[in-house]
Amino acid sequence: MIHVFIVNPIVCEPGYAMKLRKQLEEFPDLHYYVFSTRRPGHETDLVEVLCRFFDNEELRFYCCGGSGTMRNMLRGFKDITRAEVAMIPYGTCDFLKAFTDDLTHFRDVSAMINGEVVYVDYIKSNLGIALNCVTFGADTDSLKKGDEVKALGLGRRRLPGLVTRLHAAFLANPKFFDVTTDSLKFTNEKVTLMYFGNGSYIGGKYRMGINENVDDGLASYTFVPGRGHFARLNAIKAATGGNLGQLKKVTESGLSKFIKARRTNGMSFNLELDGELCQAYELRAEIVRQGLRFVLPKRGER
Repeated sequence: MIHVFIVNPIVCEPGYAMKLRKQLEEFPDLHYYVFSTRRPGHETDLVEVLCRFFDNEELRFYCCGGSGTMRNMLRGFKDITRAEVAMIPYGTCDFLKAFTDDLTHFRDVSAMINGEVVYVDYIKSNLGIALNCVTFGADTDSLKKGDEVKALGLGRRRLPGLVTRLHAAFLANPKFFDVTTDSLKFTNEKVTLMYFGNGSYIGGKYRMGINENVDDGLASYTFVPGRGHFARLNAIKAATGGNLGQLKKVTESGLSKFIKARRTNGMSFNLELDGELCQAYELRAEIVRQGLRFVLPKRGER
């Protein structure tokens, strides 16, 4: 097997790629490569090229970064059943919270190389693959505002993050959507936030999903209606505290295998797939049960 480590230097600790290479030298029989990304989306190109080059080899790809790094990596697979994927977490890694709150073992390179392979669900959509969740509404419009602050050169994390949170809480205007899931259907309804998730968390600390099973073929959906700032703040408070009972009182939540969504007026809208922004006129997404081979650390517990 060939072990491929893709390092996002923006979110990893300084000098991580060099540190990783030194650690891997301790495994004399390990066939490995370490690549550092040089631009947004570089992970996708790396996976595409390596899958073609090592067409007849078994491959395991390690995402050294956050949720967005993993999302970009997954986009590179033409056949996602072919390779194993692992996550060495830096930045926001919401999907791993389905397994543990302690990410120490996932950062243990030896534990990951000798890890256990399990089959997990993933989200297949008309916009590509997501491992953790697809969302749209106030959070995606606000994330776009944060990216605009970054583009102005006003910081990479702290200030854009503050702008994003303030915009989501107070300024983002709900839009009218038509949405269908297994058990929820509405037309011309104001949407503050719509979450469709394989995992349960977004943004590092907000629990929006009601189902932590990532291998049962079901996603959580959580619909936050557009009912004013007070209702929005109540939903944010419940999600921040991980209070599912309170979250269910201020949202509509359930389980589904698929979601379809479009703006009632037919215009495009912003979406977020595992932290990566995109734009579309329609969303069609479904859960693929146990369709991805995912590596857990040798000492990790689910």
